[in-house]
Amino acid sequence: MLQAAYAKNPKNVAAVFGLASKWADRYDSAKAGEKYKEVIALDPEGKGGLYTDGRTFITAPYTEYAKYNVALANSSGPKADMASLKAFIAENPQSRLIKEAYKDLGSYYGGGKTTKQEAEAFFVEYTSRFPDDPTALRMWLSRIIRDRGPVDRGLELAARLRGLTLSDPDPRINQMIARFYDLAGDTSKAGEVYGKAFMENRVQSLASHLESYANYWADKKENLESALAMADLALKLQPDFRSVAGIYVKAGQDAKALEIYGPGWLEKKMGEESDQDINTYASFWLGRGKNLDSALAAAKKAVELQPKAYFYWSVLSDLHAKMGNKAEAIKAAEKALELAEGNAKTGMQRKLDALKGPAPEKK
Repeated sequence: MLQAAYAKNPKNVAAVFGLASKWADRYDSAKAGEKYKEVIALDPEGKGGLYTDGRTFITAPYTEYAKYNVALANSSGPKADMASLKAFIAENPQSRLIKEAYKDLGSYYGGGKTTKQEAEAFFVEYTSRFPDDPTALRMWLSRIIRDRGPVDRGLELAARLRGLTLSDPDPRINQMIARFYDLAGDTSKAGEVYGKAFMENRVQSLASHLESYANYWADKKENLESALAMADLALKLQPDFRSVAGIYVKAGQDAKALEIYGPGWLEKKMGEESDQDINTYASFWLGRGKNLDSALAAAKKAVELQPKAYFYWSVLSDLHAKMGNKAEAIKAAEKALELAEGNAKTGMQRKLDALKGPAPEKK
């Protein structure tokens, strides 16, 4: 009867699944379970459409999600039964929800409710099925730390886990690896994985993310209160993060930009004779058309420190041109052309020609 109703209106599956999800959101597992079972009865072959979970972004048929949720409900609570999740895995070997089911089982076997032997047997299966999944390795390593062994297996897992997460480290995973190395008696390795250098890199990475966020909103001239708050935080994390000054300029806070990256900063760098930093400063303010007197002083210092760098002379030329000093702009461009090579020379010739303007017509 239910299948006949579905045949008349295929939207019934999605509607019933939606009701099940609402009951689940209200933590009414009994009513949610009834509706999930109704979905399975309406569409046992899973042809009634696809559902995408907003948390995992996994897309699978409504029926598969319903079966998975029923199995998941059976695996929780005081009468938890892992057999339902195992049956789901066995009966739906190609489902995209298999990894989620294994993860749920991993939480169970990673705890202290099973023997070491049972846990090892499960995690061997889990990591064999998903050998490059950091979650599987992390759960197994956590169980080994809980059991205080076996150390040999832990060393293997720690090495694999670190290799998989090296390009995008997760502080929680690195802390776990460090805890394992402490257990193994290798404190130097623990410090290498989760020591000062690791956290300094994470702080720098966070500051970069904050700057990117602030830049995004400053470019749009929206959400500026939050953008500036994140820019402030980035600067607190990385006091030498001078590129943040551009965000304050975009937000119309020139005074703040000059406070962190203005004449005071330049004076200090002049004393250090850091030609690259000084030239970057000149280019920064040239691009924004502000603080030009200070930028010009920086450009002059850069060519003084590194007189054979054609691109320093090019920046000096651009600044003179920006400030209306045409003769000085031409002179600096000529020097840049003299020093430039290859394609750079061609580009500098075009710049010089543009500065000089069109040749006078012959009478």
